[in-house]
Amino acid sequence: MSMTDLHSHILPGVDDGSKSVEMSLELLRREYADKVTQIALTPHFNFERQGVREFLQRRNGAARELGLVFQSAGLAQRMKLGAEVFYSSQLAETDMRPLCLTGTSLLLIEFPPAYYPQEAPDVLYQLTRQGIVPLIAHVERYAFVRSNPNLLCDLIEAGAYTQMNATSLVLHKKHQNLLLRMIRHGMIHVLATDTHSIKKRPPMLGEAMALVTEKCGEKTARRMVKNAGALFKGAQPNHPEPQPMRQILGHWL
Repeated sequence: MSMTDLHSHILPGVDDGSKSVEMSLELLRREYADKVTQIALTPHFNFERQGVREFLQRRNGAARELGLVFQSAGLAQRMKLGAEVFYSSQLAETDMRPLCLTGTSLLLIEFPPAYYPQEAPDVLYQLTRQGIVPLIAHVERYAFVRSNPNLLCDLIEAGAYTQMNATSLVLHKKHQNLLLRMIRHGMIHVLATDTHSIKKRPPMLGEAMALVTEKCGEKTARRMVKNAGALFKGAQPNHPEPQPMRQILGHWL
């Protein structure tokens, strides 16, 4: 089953991801071995640190550099350019189209790690009114989500989709049961690698999807794969409404 990776830091020398073309090719080879045939290249972007034009010049330059050697590597993968945009309450007041995934209206958004922006559902809704499709990056990494997974229901109701990191699901045993419950409750639409290097979040999409198949069922795994493929090409996923979780004796069920 071919898969799609909607979140990666494979482009060389743009952010804290791949540092060289050689590393980028190794990451692509590992993705290919996992049957990942479609990849979104999404380096970090922060309004407070750089301008859109500067970012696009650096990103596109790195993409050209990688493209020069990609064909000779014998990898049959389709890649699109995007960005992982750090959340701002001003997002809806800015033209976000240049940062969307190529040929789509999909915008990958990273939330602040330490706090939940209370206005986020309204900002996301305003983005959808402009035709933008928000995808919230690595939702399982936010402490406020682990403390209250039902916050994701509000974000989804506002029009956003949610992404979970493959390495979080496979390697973070402490939270694994909670993450699997979030998937079973329909709170997670897609898995992605968020790969930065061979050591920092290596590509593990195949292993993560195998775990979802085992613990949540093949139907759920296939739906998540189809969701990612649909978003990659700019289509709307077919996903059930999330079911709120219940907290009993400090545990989310």
